[in-house]
Amino acid sequence: MRPLVVTLVCLGLIAVAVRAADLEPAIEAKRIREMTRFLSDDLMEGRGPGSRGGELAVKYIANQFALVGLEPGDGDSYFQNVPMIGVKVLPPASLEFSNKQGQKTSLTFARDFVGWPTEQTVDLSSADLLFVGYGIKAPEVPWDDYKGQNVKGKVLVMLVNDPPSDDPTFFGGKALTYYGRWTYKFEEAARQGAAGVILIHNTDMAGYPWQVVEASWSGEQFKLPTDQVKSTKVEGWIQQEVAEKLFQEDGLTFEKAREMAGKADFTPVLLSAKVSVSMKTENRRVESPNVVGKLTGADPNLKDQVIVITSHWDHFGIGKAVNGDSIYNGALDNASGIAGMIELARALASQPEKPRRSVLFVAVTAEEQGLLGSAYYAAHPIAPLSKTAANVNFDAINVWGRTLNLIAMGADFSSLGQTVAKVAKKMNVEISPDPQPEKGSFFRSDQFSLVKAGVPAVYIRYGLEFEGKSEDWGEKLVNDYTAKHYHQPSDEFDPSWSFEGAAQMMEYTRRVVTDVANADAMPQWKPDSPFKRAAAD
Repeated sequence: MRPLVVTLVCLGLIAVAVRAADLEPAIEAKRIREMTRFLSDDLMEGRGPGSRGGELAVKYIANQFALVGLEPGDGDSYFQNVPMIGVKVLPPASLEFSNKQGQKTSLTFARDFVGWPTEQTVDLSSADLLFVGYGIKAPEVPWDDYKGQNVKGKVLVMLVNDPPSDDPTFFGGKALTYYGRWTYKFEEAARQGAAGVILIHNTDMAGYPWQVVEASWSGEQFKLPTDQVKSTKVEGWIQQEVAEKLFQEDGLTFEKAREMAGKADFTPVLLSAKVSVSMKTENRRVESPNVVGKLTGADPNLKDQVIVITSHWDHFGIGKAVNGDSIYNGALDNASGIAGMIELARALASQPEKPRRSVLFVAVTAEEQGLLGSAYYAAHPIAPLSKTAANVNFDAINVWGRTLNLIAMGADFSSLGQTVAKVAKKMNVEISPDPQPEKGSFFRSDQFSLVKAGVPAVYIRYGLEFEGKSEDWGEKLVNDYTAKHYHQPSDEFDPSWSFEGAAQMMEYTRRVVTDVANADAMPQWKPDSPFKRAAAD
């Protein structure tokens, strides 16, 4: 070979080597696809906590963490065992209303109502029913649906969501606040000393149809044994049609009751009907792990600080059959998110330059049971919360194609807002506000557990402006999924899914995580944020 040719070839090889060193390993859509397919296979039996399928899923995730180069989260194990109590309602479960003429209406469990006792047995006989509107006590608004009423021994009937408003300074306007969440309503009723709570389901107000309530609350429920939150004796939901009949006895309709409850001068209404509840449960103690892998930071001065990445691995396991199918596979929700997490971990661990801060990948358990796994992690963090720079969460990632926009919930509360905007600009995508703020998604996913503990967080979601599609295509797609497949056995892997949008989301997440990991200072809450950074440990 002639010297000039040799020189050019050598220079070319050097250039290729330099480019290869500069390039980060690509996020591979096909890897996310195949892991989603596997995690949502019937073999996993719906990945219920404390189930055989759940055990298979966490072993698979831990093995994948090891294969992509993550260390065990706490140095010895990939598993952070979360102790829980599984509560299963035993038949017959009885809830009965009696009117002032003595006529009785018995409801069928998992059809007309769902509910669960907070103790192993509950027996309420002819308890008073008190309609308390939205069941909110918010002195800063100010708003008080209880108006000083003594609710001891009474079962409270209430609406979900917040009082309606277009004013963003009043209960968030169209956006759902924590006051609108069913979790808050149960907590406040317990603080007031009520005997029980019955929520009225309305699809628009809840954000999902009745069959989601059935699937979510008629099977085994889980709680943390260390949970010291005061509870009422029984908590549950009824269909709107049942509530209509209750209100008729007192000359009300559901819409009239809703209108009354939307005014600040609303006062509780003692209904004519009485309620009797008889329920027993079978309880078991289980351990269901968070799966934690660690990528140790490269900077000796910063590696003890961490970015926590969360996504939940659990779904509803085997439950009530729908169209002959009883396995709640949870392909989109959230096999896709865990597959994305593993691929993100592979890409970050394979980068030529490791992040300065450490990154913890936490696949959490029991999100569907009320964010239990992330709540446990927040109470028992592997790295001190005061050294946790940020939390990045995702849940049900994009399986339908690339989008022109992304959503970064919660970023505006902290300096993370600057980071997500900068990364979006570099990737030529828009950051859009939550297109369905009335659903309160920020309070319904795992980052909220860490936010409450003082850690700045962002919940990354796909946008609804899909490349090459009409303006309303994405909204129709998501609404169709919610109506037909959300928390249903039909949330199954679809071979037609395109995972290019998943790869786009994970590439965006990688860049956000890398920027936060390499910054000189940790993110901070904005002065007007309702949240504060955790105190020094």
